[in-house]
Amino acid sequence: MSGVVTKPQKASSATHEAYFLEFAEMVRGLVTAPLMVTGGFRTAAGMDAVLRSGALDIIGLARLLAIDPEAPAALLRGQDSQQRVRPMKTGITKIDRMGIMEISWYAQQLKRIANGGNPRPHESASFALVRALVSSGWGTFRTRRLRS
Repeated sequence: MSGVVTKPQKASSATHEAYFLEFAEMVRGLVTAPLMVTGGFRTAAGMDAVLRSGALDIIGLARLLAIDPEAPAALLRGQDSQQRVRPMKTGITKIDRMGIMEISWYAQQLKRIANGGNPRPHESASFALVRALVSSGWGTFRTRRLRS
């Protein structure tokens, strides 16, 4: 990533990215294979710094791509994405604690993109929940245990 324009970052972003950089540096000493971390990096400057340091070889964008398919191009230009990955909350504590809620919300965004549409990064988690329930039923959100 060349030509990165650095801007002041929020302290929370710097702290968050520093945590993942520290993790990457620790793991780097334990492996010889290419090292990739997905998640945790929020700014082009933070990603550029960790790649230049050699602590990581690849940074995965994961959920950011589901809400901003143009993010890779912006990051390569040294610009941060205009979208922010955020926790998806319905306001229903029991549902919000289930990881399936966020997976379902982001999967719906990816499906929209795959069908030629645009992501809706500001779509409510509650609306996504209703859509998931209608299409798959309540069993989608029930915890299942496999027994041997």
